[in-house]
Amino acid sequence: MRDERCTLIVASLLLLPGVLAARDIHYGAVASDAVAACDTVAWRGQSAADCYREILGSDAAAAAKAEAAWALGDRQAANELFRAATSANPDDTTALVRWGDLYAASHQEAEALEMYREALAADPANAYAKLGAAHVLAGRFASEAGLYLESILSSNVPDGARVGAQLLTARIALENGDTRLAAQSLDEAEALIREHDWPPLDAHALRAALDLDAGVEDNAWIRRALDYNPAWGNVYAIPAHFLIIKRRYREGIDLFQRAVDIEPGLASAHEQLGINLLRDNQVSRARRHIEAAYAEDPFSPRVVNTLRLLDSFSDFRLVESRGADGDVPIILRLHKTERDVLAPYATDLVRESIAEFTSRYDFTLTEPVIVEMYPDHDDFAVRTAGMPGLGILGATFGYVIAMDSPSGRSVEEFQWGTTLWHEMAHVFTLEATDHRVPRWFSEGVSVYEEWRSGPSRGVRLSHMVLDKMRDDAFLPINRLDEGFIRPTYEGQVIVSYMQAGLICRFIDQQYGEGKLAAMLVDWRDGAATPAVIERVLGVDTDAFDDAFGRALDAEFGTLLASLDDWREKRKQLTRAVDNKDWQGVATIASELITLMPGHVTSNSPYLVLADAQRELGKTGAARATLETYWQKGGYEVGALGTLVRELRAAGANDKALAVHARINLIDPLNAELHGEYGELLLAAGQPQQALREFEVALALAPHDMATAWYRMAEARMALGEKAKAQANLLEALDIAPNFRPAQKLLLKLAGSQ
Repeated sequence: MRDERCTLIVASLLLLPGVLAARDIHYGAVASDAVAACDTVAWRGQSAADCYREILGSDAAAAAKAEAAWALGDRQAANELFRAATSANPDDTTALVRWGDLYAASHQEAEALEMYREALAADPANAYAKLGAAHVLAGRFASEAGLYLESILSSNVPDGARVGAQLLTARIALENGDTRLAAQSLDEAEALIREHDWPPLDAHALRAALDLDAGVEDNAWIRRALDYNPAWGNVYAIPAHFLIIKRRYREGIDLFQRAVDIEPGLASAHEQLGINLLRDNQVSRARRHIEAAYAEDPFSPRVVNTLRLLDSFSDFRLVESRGADGDVPIILRLHKTERDVLAPYATDLVRESIAEFTSRYDFTLTEPVIVEMYPDHDDFAVRTAGMPGLGILGATFGYVIAMDSPSGRSVEEFQWGTTLWHEMAHVFTLEATDHRVPRWFSEGVSVYEEWRSGPSRGVRLSHMVLDKMRDDAFLPINRLDEGFIRPTYEGQVIVSYMQAGLICRFIDQQYGEGKLAAMLVDWRDGAATPAVIERVLGVDTDAFDDAFGRALDAEFGTLLASLDDWREKRKQLTRAVDNKDWQGVATIASELITLMPGHVTSNSPYLVLADAQRELGKTGAARATLETYWQKGGYEVGALGTLVRELRAAGANDKALAVHARINLIDPLNAELHGEYGELLLAAGQPQQALREFEVALALAPHDMATAWYRMAEARMALGEKAKAQANLLEALDIAPNFRPAQKLLLKLAGSQ
């Protein structure tokens, strides 16, 4: 296994010898006095290259030489030397742990974690192995990191491991917004740092982050760190990390810039600066820093992925809408294959959301809104986090929104219009508070606006969320951000989204219109959540949690008590469908709808009921069932298409138009549906809107291009654009010379002229 590691790391970490790449402070994890002496010089910001080279040329132990090579930036040599050290002494878990630290510092966290666990298998009490594992897991925002930290802090361990554990605890606490725990952990770490005369840099940077969070402008901790090491860029980069966690992107950008100003070779700061400049739509400047990061560290996956993403921007097109006087501009970045299809609908939806949220939250946007849609989900994930595999649908960075395009996911799992509406609400909650709004409130408002004003309205809670509600697993409002940042069970992020949405709905309904907007003002002014709740709502957080819990019981208590019954009826429904017992299907589906009338997501009983009603010859009842499904936010495109046809057959064209409009915000890439919608609009005397649908259908290059051009001509005739109509007809006849409707319309047009 270790020989395999050697081959892997040589292949992936080959760096130019002699390039200095500073190691993190290890707090006594390295036993060599010679290495420690060099480190003391290096961590003061002075050149220690000759000191480390002297170790490499000596008869020092292989592990010490590995540390020296690592400090000089020659990770290939360091890897070989760590391999030699562990091969010569397989029981030396100290060298194995430091080898794992080399992997962790080299973007190979999975391999590092394996090595830490190997060390713990040989030495279960190895505190530095636990600390290394905790660092890797904390970087993944995994709750398991806390178990390792608890084990370290509750045991008799070396002071250096205890310092590292306290510093990491402080870091996690800051990410969770627990400033009390962060300060307490730093107090304990600093006492040991002073006792051993270790560098105080990490502690100073975390103290600086605490001060920034508290709004302290004159940051003495930064000055102290720079007095100790004037070239230590992390004094700015570490606090910047916490600003980014809180979505204060522009402030974070400023600090990352300061970091690279004083330490130009700090690859991680260039990387984060570039990624966050992209979030602020500063594309050219972002590329410069991503390229600088690549020059220093060409093996960072985030850097490589982001460079590839930037290269792909050549396949995107910008579409700008100025709107009326006083409107903020809207800029869309759309793939060239989707621009003509998505631009009209996205522009209208953004304009509609701006009008809605400007009024509701008493805030006027001051900069252009930029919306980017990615047909490749991994491109969106890289755009958002630098890495593929992200599970979300959209992200907002202020005035910039990035999201999947409708082709990025299947229509069964993605409503692009609802996602865009959700993200536009974020623009308002972030900008109205100067990005100081807690995550739970921003997400809660966005979810609530999906339910209240979005394209598919209605409260939709999954069974997982209902189960957690029944199990009393919702977090107190003071800790709700933790459910987003450091979930402790699978699915907790989704549960937290829904809980936050229910809280915002409860505030709006229980405490009155305008309270949500008032809370934004207090957060903008720097107040913490308890103070905001108490001042705006007149209760403390404990009383609020109690009131919210009672409201949930009143609204959902009966449903929660019947969840098991619901699941049993669901099984009965499946059996009835399999047996084609349509009367039984109708009865059971109706019972399920009575128990949970808002269940319009996948496998909705409304759809099964409508099918059964058709089988029983009750077509009117089936249409009414689908209407209810649609009104409650149902979004299955096939069902909505069926509803359109049934509404048209019943002469309910106004409702059919409304359903078609919903379909466009779910599946805008279906040329046939656009054609049908355009025909319905034309029949309703709306030729301009019909023309737009026909133009979109044509942009999708349907199989029957002749009909697509003919429809365009019909709309232009209705608009009085006879010359353009004639050109469209000639296009149709060029494709299908014997196309009779086009021939007749052309003759009619010629006669009228």
